[in-house]
Amino acid sequence: MTEAASGFKLGRLKLFGNIIERLKSLREEMYIDNDLLFILTYMASISTAQINRDKIFEKTSEKVEYAPSKYFKKIKDLAQNWHYDYATACELIARKVKHERLKNLLNRFSNAISAGEPDRDFLEHEWKAFKTIRKDEFERSLESLKKWADAYTALLVSSSLISVIILLSVVIYKAGDPAQTLYFSVFGIFLISLFGVGMLYRSVPKDVKTHNLEVKSREQYLIKKWSPICLVLAALSFTAISVIPTMLNISVFRDYTGLGFVIAGAMILPLGMLGKIDDRKVSDRDEKFAVFIRNLGSIVSGAGVSVVEALSRIDQKNLGELKDPVNILYKRLAMGLDPKICWDRFIGECGSYIIHKLTSIFVDAVNLGGDADIVSEIVSSSNLEMVLLRMKRDLISSGFLGLIIPLHAAMASLVIFITEILTIFTQFIDYLFKTFFAKMGGSTTNVVQNISIGLNLGIFEGLPVELLHQYTFLIILAITISNTLASKIVKGGNNYLLYYYGSILLIISGIVMLVVPPIVNAAFSLPSFMEVGGK
Repeated sequence: MTEAASGFKLGRLKLFGNIIERLKSLREEMYIDNDLLFILTYMASISTAQINRDKIFEKTSEKVEYAPSKYFKKIKDLAQNWHYDYATACELIARKVKHERLKNLLNRFSNAISAGEPDRDFLEHEWKAFKTIRKDEFERSLESLKKWADAYTALLVSSSLISVIILLSVVIYKAGDPAQTLYFSVFGIFLISLFGVGMLYRSVPKDVKTHNLEVKSREQYLIKKWSPICLVLAALSFTAISVIPTMLNISVFRDYTGLGFVIAGAMILPLGMLGKIDDRKVSDRDEKFAVFIRNLGSIVSGAGVSVVEALSRIDQKNLGELKDPVNILYKRLAMGLDPKICWDRFIGECGSYIIHKLTSIFVDAVNLGGDADIVSEIVSSSNLEMVLLRMKRDLISSGFLGLIIPLHAAMASLVIFITEILTIFTQFIDYLFKTFFAKMGGSTTNVVQNISIGLNLGIFEGLPVELLHQYTFLIILAITISNTLASKIVKGGNNYLLYYYGSILLIISGIVMLVVPPIVNAAFSLPSFMEVGGK
């Protein structure tokens, strides 16, 4: 018995380990797609220093920030420690690589080495070819994203209309348990919305915008510091004001359910604003980095000065958000501090993934004796390519976000409007039967039934009002979650943008839940009927 239990435990641990490894491999594949451009840029840049093949593979294997570097380390070990020739080493490691594009690159490198092609020529050709391939793939992904963004908006409208139709069907046809039907419909609509979100995620270009280093930009540091506090306060306020009163049917707080949405959104709105500011600054730094690195390389190469001296000569009018980090970098280097630490701090404080990947390429290539002008052209070209592709993505995302936010408000208003209409008529019919016909005296059961059938008023009987409010609450919560995820996926960037879009949609949902019911009650109060019922 003990052995069986032990075997079962080991089996679960093994399964859990396999799942973890699979998730790691998926994450690695995503980073390899991005990092192949950076590692080819690095190898093409340092090859301008006319260093030998041993040095190229050695320096490349040390760049642990690039996901493919571990494979180049294995090639270096086979060649330098086990005395394989580089062509054979590349071929052997290529057999072990699962990523198709990296496998093909290593095989081509092996063939080029065997054919005697100079490393610099091969690496420059591969770098240019990969830029073209990546640009084509990115643009095809954008076309797919555009189609799925349109499909998602149609899916959102359809799911909202389905929720209304199901609600009306439950009111008209009393077949089965209405609560069970409505809860299942909420779950189904949420799954439909998540399907749309999943298809957006599959079609979106895999592009990382911010790094995950310990040293961060000021906005990223503040978000990391205040996120736990703001999220806990938002969750507690939302649960206390919206979830508990609605699901436990505490009628005193029912009219203030939307207040929980507004407060929760307001709690995380500062995080969202910081995230939006940081996203804008990172975009500007990425755009200006090409100008900065090209000017730096031109000054170092043309004037024959050190990098520190070149930093002091750069025209800072065109640096934008990169101006302050560059000034701080110059001051640190001029004080004689460790250059590696200074550059690492510069990379961290910029907060950009592209700057994180490309800065060390220029620094290492120049330190190895490479032509600063040529290296800066290579680095700025890779940077500019990615910045221009992101601008195309921003064009699509701006149109999508400009549509999804008002559409969210419209769909939430529609669901609440229909629910409030049904609630008013349910309460009115209940009042009519209990007050007006009760004054007739005697037994009114048959009279009520006959009038209900004749006027078809029985459709509003038997459906609890609190169930309608719970259904509305869950539907709005479901579309708020899915629209937040969809907005972030289409826009791209760091996960802190979820705070920005989530806070906006929560506040909009809350305002709609607070404003629409009083308007509906004022417009459909049926005063004449109430007066008749009161006589």
